[in-house]
Amino acid sequence: MLLSIALTLICIVAEGRAYRYDGQAHMVGELEYAIIDENCNNMHDLARQYNVGHDALVSANPHLSDGDRFEPGTLVYIPNKIILPKKLRPQTITINLPEKRLYYYDDTEKKLFVWPVGVGRLDHPSPEGKMAVMQVRYKPTWHVPKGVLAEAHSNGFMDHPKIVHSGPDNPLGMYAIHLSAQTYLIHSTNNPDLIGTRNTSGCINLFPEHIAELFSKIHVKTQVEIMNTPLKTYRSHGTLYVERYEPLWRTSQEQRDLSLSLALHHDIEQIIHQRDTTELPAYGTYKVDNLSQMLQHPVGYPIALVGV
Repeated sequence: MLLSIALTLICIVAEGRAYRYDGQAHMVGELEYAIIDENCNNMHDLARQYNVGHDALVSANPHLSDGDRFEPGTLVYIPNKIILPKKLRPQTITINLPEKRLYYYDDTEKKLFVWPVGVGRLDHPSPEGKMAVMQVRYKPTWHVPKGVLAEAHSNGFMDHPKIVHSGPDNPLGMYAIHLSAQTYLIHSTNNPDLIGTRNTSGCINLFPEHIAELFSKIHVKTQVEIMNTPLKTYRSHGTLYVERYEPLWRTSQEQRDLSLSLALHHDIEQIIHQRDTTELPAYGTYKVDNLSQMLQHPVGYPIALVGV
């Protein structure tokens, strides 16, 4: 897989990631890499600069230790080559939970905006399915849900406020988008380091600069689809591209009942099934052990599988 030109990393806040898009392509972007300079201290700085989520960056760079200070001169892969999770509808918010990304295709500008998001924690999953925007608020007041209060009290925070007004302590940040899935929002954050992780009580959160851009594009009744698709594939000119993420278990019970090995087996079967609908050689010519190894250690960007 070809890499883009190396970039020297300067850790500043960048604008959102936008790709030229005609509504037809199944894969966008390039796998980039950067050479870290002395201004970048950690994975959070890097994620903010390159508009990628924390977990995606960790997966793409297993040679780095999360939490450690980066050494200048370190090579870092930026996973900005992406297989789209489905055919995207114009002016629709599409979120794929396992990859922790939000897609918005603006067909008037012929651009595809892709932003990292935070999603619901284990036992506090984000909703799935088709829904719509019901209300948009700038500088929102946060009326703390009963479930969040109960959780805070169970953790010993008995003085947790019931109402948090707009300001630096408000977890909703400056923008809140209410969904028809009641009590769930897409919102900003007062802790950008958490973007790209499972950190919420079911809501979806974005970097402040990204949701400001999204907020300017959407309106009440904008359609929203939230998916749970850990495996994405794309066939092109005799090559099968595979992009996989760890399954996003919704509950502790589900995590206990459904093993990673079963999920892996399911994904391998799904890939092998592609041979019936593609011009690729029969999968007997592929090293399935290598395929299994690759799927067990997802890297967060498309891997090309070719015959051997």
